[in-house]
Amino acid sequence: MIADKSKTSASALYEEEDELDLVKLVTTSANDANQYVVFSGSNGELYAKNVSKLEELLVYKDLKIAKNSDKTSLIIGTADIRGKMTTLVNFDEWMGNEVLEDEAYELVVMASYGGHRFGMIIQSVENIVTIEADEMVDNSNDNPKATFITKLTLRGQERLCTIFDSDKLLLDIFDRIDGESQDALERIKSVKNSTKRILFADDSRFVRKMVEDLFIKLDVKYDIYHDGKDLFEALPSFKADDIGLFITDLEMPGMGGRELMERIRNDERYEDIAIIVHTNMANDAMESALKDQGANAVIGKINMLSLGDAIKELIRL
Repeated sequence: MIADKSKTSASALYEEEDELDLVKLVTTSANDANQYVVFSGSNGELYAKNVSKLEELLVYKDLKIAKNSDKTSLIIGTADIRGKMTTLVNFDEWMGNEVLEDEAYELVVMASYGGHRFGMIIQSVENIVTIEADEMVDNSNDNPKATFITKLTLRGQERLCTIFDSDKLLLDIFDRIDGESQDALERIKSVKNSTKRILFADDSRFVRKMVEDLFIKLDVKYDIYHDGKDLFEALPSFKADDIGLFITDLEMPGMGGRELMERIRNDERYEDIAIIVHTNMANDAMESALKDQGANAVIGKINMLSLGDAIKELIRL
């Protein structure tokens, strides 16, 4: 169970600042891979996203926004943020919640992953909390826009919190990505003389489907798992010599990618097998740390060309 934490109101902490630095809200001793920003939706439910996928918090009313006249689009407008034109979406609208009056929204959470940068408009931040991988339960079958659900305690009250699927959000905002991914697949050639299996773990069903299409195009043998725990428990069913490559996400229930990688690297049977970390959580510092921990490559999600090239380079034939 996560320790009780009092509400963190971003605007209360930084009333005199026009910009809210996310780093200032995060405890310096915490592990980025396990630290989450928690905020409320218009329905009163709690939602969370990993800190390492977020850049900063901005005061919504201070932004100059060119509104989108297309009411059928998820994109509500474009803001000039630090000299870059940035796409804005209302989180409640994407989640299917009631969209409140404009003045009800206080903050914009700046996010960056998949090579794309955008802002999520929200009401307010509840807190920054640490959530371990074994505290998360797969919720993707019950909610197509969620990956996990977890329990946390805020102001002495135990609540459920949904960790939403940022890969699904990204694909919904930038609907061209899926088409670009399919175009990339058309340019990928098969791996010649590949006889060994790729073992792949990712909690997002959207990413699992995209990567499976890549495996088929590469004409490689593969097995796909919903998290690191499933992959690790399946290892005894394979001879080490039959495994050609491991690919893992970082943020997963049951067992995260770091723990999975540590267990693999601590077993001498797999010491010659490369590991690709496939994630949108990695900044330069985290990428360096992951390579120190045994990763051979860190590839951003939804970039099928880069992942395909890394597979060709690192798979044992």
